[in-house]
Amino acid sequence: MEQEVKLVNLTHPEVVERLQRNPMVVLPAGSVEQHGRHLPFGTDTFAVELVAEKVAQGLDALLIPVTPLGVTPFHMSFTGTISLTPQTYMTLLSEVCESMIKHGVRNFVFVNWHEGNNAPIDLVASKLQLDHPVNCVVVQAAYVAKALYGQEVGLTHGGLLEILPVLLHNPDLVKLELATDPSDPSQAGKMDTLRRQHDIYTIVNDVREISPTGWHGVVEGASVERAQAFLEGLSDHIVARVKEAFEALEAARTYNR
Repeated sequence: MEQEVKLVNLTHPEVVERLQRNPMVVLPAGSVEQHGRHLPFGTDTFAVELVAEKVAQGLDALLIPVTPLGVTPFHMSFTGTISLTPQTYMTLLSEVCESMIKHGVRNFVFVNWHEGNNAPIDLVASKLQLDHPVNCVVVQAAYVAKALYGQEVGLTHGGLLEILPVLLHNPDLVKLELATDPSDPSQAGKMDTLRRQHDIYTIVNDVREISPTGWHGVVEGASVERAQAFLEGLSDHIVARVKEAFEALEAARTYNR
């Protein structure tokens, strides 16, 4: 039986014991935004919660609730999307972390599935480390998933890479029979690649610049069995690399902080 890692499901004595054993927490970051006609608005949040829980179990860390919402102004052209300002998101995330620091937490793992959260998370993590003797590791889980499985599923928003975790969360929320209007893959691939380059890149104003219908990618090949293998492989890979990152930080940060 897998151990319980969700803070909200534990009692006060259990949390005290866990933090004394390992002062580490995992914080998931997702978004509430459209994913085409076939996937729910909670896709990013459902995906990151699944991954973050497995990562927390692998690290023997607590999983901390933050918010299902994220910074996603470029999806606001689709009714139902909810976007926080970067300032609001950073304030919320910072105050959650500050609370945990008061309870003795020294290591933070931010697991993110939504690109709009990237810069706010980095800024929060940097300030936490400047203000406190803590270590932060950021996991861009969707990027890791694309690096591991991109050859199989390709670049996507609303495609197989996001269908798989929703299948695990609740298969009734996946409506593949409605996935009949994917955006042009050549246009989506070009614009998606351009915004993700590290040297010269664009800033997305509206997701329709990439996917006029709100999504792109392939949907064939989805199954619960494949989804489970995807989650296990992704989570195991992240756990191993996060452990390596913390070991490197401990070895490098020998100066007084």
